[in-house]
Amino acid sequence: MPVLRKVNYMFIFGVFNLFTYFLIQSYVSNEYSFMTPLDKAIPFMPEFVWIYQSLLPVIAVTMVLLVKSKRLFFNTFWACLATTFIIHLFWISFPSFYPRPDFIPEGISEALVQISYDIDNSSNTFPSGHVAFAWIMFFGVRDSQKAKEVQGLARLYLLWAIGVSLSTLAIKMHYVVDLAGGFAVASFCFYTMRELIKRYNWYATEDTSYEHEDVQNSKKQSQIEESL
Repeated sequence: MPVLRKVNYMFIFGVFNLFTYFLIQSYVSNEYSFMTPLDKAIPFMPEFVWIYQSLLPVIAVTMVLLVKSKRLFFNTFWACLATTFIIHLFWISFPSFYPRPDFIPEGISEALVQISYDIDNSSNTFPSGHVAFAWIMFFGVRDSQKAKEVQGLARLYLLWAIGVSLSTLAIKMHYVVDLAGGFAVASFCFYTMRELIKRYNWYATEDTSYEHEDVQNSKKQSQIEESL
């Protein structure tokens, strides 16, 4: 599957996701609160904003460069799209609000947190989109050929997905229940799409990966050399 084609798919997804994200923010009201004693006990740690804001570049690198199989790419892509629809439906049906801490930015991390607050008006907390998409990226990389070739890559993504999840709590963007909701939606969408793709044999495996193309090219080259 050509890289440019994957870029096109992800560009369309990104535009659609961001457009609907900000559209929902402009219309929904803040009606629900999921605050628990555990949420209140978690300290505000602005340094976590860096891993929180790593989501978009990691999605781009993962989908364009690491997920090479066409079947796995579309498994991950459709899971992301289905996740978008589900979490947006929840945001419209149960618009929740997270009260933001009152602070004066004194460093780069705190300034980036404030920018994050300005972009996100906290009226769409459940389930967490950051958590959902981070775990979908982990699922996709874990099943990739690249993870088999590069030792520790899947573990690195696992730690990253956990870090993104915890960062939403540390910078006071989401409730604990938002994390559970995001993980549940991600798991449901990814594995449901995988089952549908397998059941109906969409994107047949024998002709959809770079690895297969490399093998076929090697065979053709060997045949040419033998004929000479």
